[in-house]
Amino acid sequence: MKHRRFSNSPLLSPSVSILVVVSSERRELIALDSRTYTVHEQTIAAMLAAAQIAKVPAFVLSRDVPEQKPCSLAVESDTSFQSRFVFEESTSPWSHKPFVEALTAQDRSMLVLAGFWLEHEVLTTALHALVDGYDIYVLLDATPSRSRCASFAARERLSQAGAMPVTASQVINEWSFETPDASTRAGLKSLLPILLDLG
Repeated sequence: MKHRRFSNSPLLSPSVSILVVVSSERRELIALDSRTYTVHEQTIAAMLAAAQIAKVPAFVLSRDVPEQKPCSLAVESDTSFQSRFVFEESTSPWSHKPFVEALTAQDRSMLVLAGFWLEHEVLTTALHALVDGYDIYVLLDATPSRSRCASFAARERLSQAGAMPVTASQVINEWSFETPDASTRAGLKSLLPILLDLG
């Protein structure tokens, strides 16, 4: 296995981070109230913008569901830093070999995970990535669960396995603290008011 780059800082560094977003089909979003859906979509948009500003690779995953509309994530951004993968329904994203190979090729050690659903695809992706030696950070404000009970159980399992719960504002702040470039810091900081308004 290729040796990944690590940071000597206790903070999340954009130089060793990757953002992974698992999107969902619109038909599944009925389980969310409109406020939760809006917060999720805007938080994901802010994180993708932050990844672009900080030059953090972003991977967007969606399930291959025949005769369905495209994935719910509709963010306009520079796609040169963003890769999209489709994985089969009823499988973990980690079973999609091109996605795992693309992650490995990035030579980075920290995965920031978000999307649908906390207790399903995000949980399985996090557990597999932990076994493969990645440091895992789960964006709780951008990773809904289907129920409170499921959320509690998934968080417990992630915590016991070594994944860290974080929020989008924490990640963006830490990326800004860890970047040496003043214009990048300013760009990242400009996203924080958007997230504060969502709270």
